[in-house]
Amino acid sequence: MRIIIVAAGPSEEVPLLKPFLFENTRVIGVDGGIATLVDQGIDFDLAIGDFDSLGHIPTGAILHPAEKDETDLELALRYVYEHYEVTELLIFGATGGRIDMTLQNVYLLKQFPEARLVTKQADVRFLPEGRYEIEAEQYHYLSFIPLVSTVLTLCGVKYPLMEQTVPVGGSLTVSNEWTRQRVADIRVQKGEILMIRSLAD
Repeated sequence: MRIIIVAAGPSEEVPLLKPFLFENTRVIGVDGGIATLVDQGIDFDLAIGDFDSLGHIPTGAILHPAEKDETDLELALRYVYEHYEVTELLIFGATGGRIDMTLQNVYLLKQFPEARLVTKQADVRFLPEGRYEIEAEQYHYLSFIPLVSTVLTLCGVKYPLMEQTVPVGGSLTVSNEWTRQRVADIRVQKGEILMIRSLAD
């Protein structure tokens, strides 16, 4: 099942959502993300959170206390994985505002690796060891941020690598680009990375 989660981050970071609403898509609003959905005229199937950002509790919502050990987004992700067979999961409204929340939301991708975090400018996903074919789609840049020292092979890109060890904190793998084929062959031979596709400036 295809799941869209809209969290409570600034609405200006959220693209138009209707193009993402395919058949058999479930839409989940997380706290203030409900306001973003309402502003875009999109119905939601479920609301989850403590609703301190929204200011009221939607009918039928799953309510959590304001003082808790997890963020509303993490609780929503856990709920999704417990109740749906997920084939694709897109998270919106998880960036902007407080930098601690943005970073934590990005790192949630490691716990929920099928998920993608989508903004107006970028698409972020977590890649553990394995081989991946990554299409450019509308994006121009392709960047890789290692979470640990990572051995990486990149083909089908402007700046290829062959079994290159990429350290944490280095900038070697930032702002790569696709070649004409517009499909990159990515191999994470050791380690783990965040992959970011982003639009041209």
